[in-house]
Amino acid sequence: MGKKKTEKKNVTFSYFNWGPFLMYTKITPEECQSLIDGGAKSRLNPENSMVDKLAGHLKEEYKLEDPNQYVKWLVYYFDAYSQGYNKWRGGGSLKPNFSLTSLWINYMKPGDFNPPHDHSADLSFVIFPHVPKELEEENKEFKGTLQGPGGISWTYGEGGRQVISTVHQFPKSGDMYIFPAGLRHWVFPFKSNVERVSVSGNLLIDADSRMNYYAGKE
Repeated sequence: MGKKKTEKKNVTFSYFNWGPFLMYTKITPEECQSLIDGGAKSRLNPENSMVDKLAGHLKEEYKLEDPNQYVKWLVYYFDAYSQGYNKWRGGGSLKPNFSLTSLWINYMKPGDFNPPHDHSADLSFVIFPHVPKELEEENKEFKGTLQGPGGISWTYGEGGRQVISTVHQFPKSGDMYIFPAGLRHWVFPFKSNVERVSVSGNLLIDADSRMNYYAGKE
């Protein structure tokens, strides 16, 4: 007797997007340089220090002067976030109307780190205009199970091995991440004798979009 042929069953399914919308993009080398140049200027004025206002264990964090010069090109990335968020939601109503409330630059050295923390406002972002090659090599040599030296992680929810509750990334020069300000994140220390530059900021959403954003309305 021959073997009975088993018929395949086609299963139609859908799934739910779950958790926060974390966007990754790249800024241009020219935009990176503008942040580096602006940081060098802000660094000369001790009154720009933000060390006592931030969660980071860093010796050098400064408010960036004249933030409007960066907003001119940052708005394109904020607009992209609103488009991506609405598509990710399957038809959202987040408008690209944001107000920059704070902007600062971080100079991370060996042993510096950012503990798990969140930000104020509605959305936050971090840009890495300069990541030394030595730090990339140190990260590649790391043998642990989480993100290695110089990595950044975001966490959401209670975790569990059957769900994705943490995103780990090793940022490179030009990388930019935009995410909900309440999303907890942290940055790992490194040992290489280099200085990594990052820029962070916070955004407020316009009143109409804010109501729908927090209510979860389509």
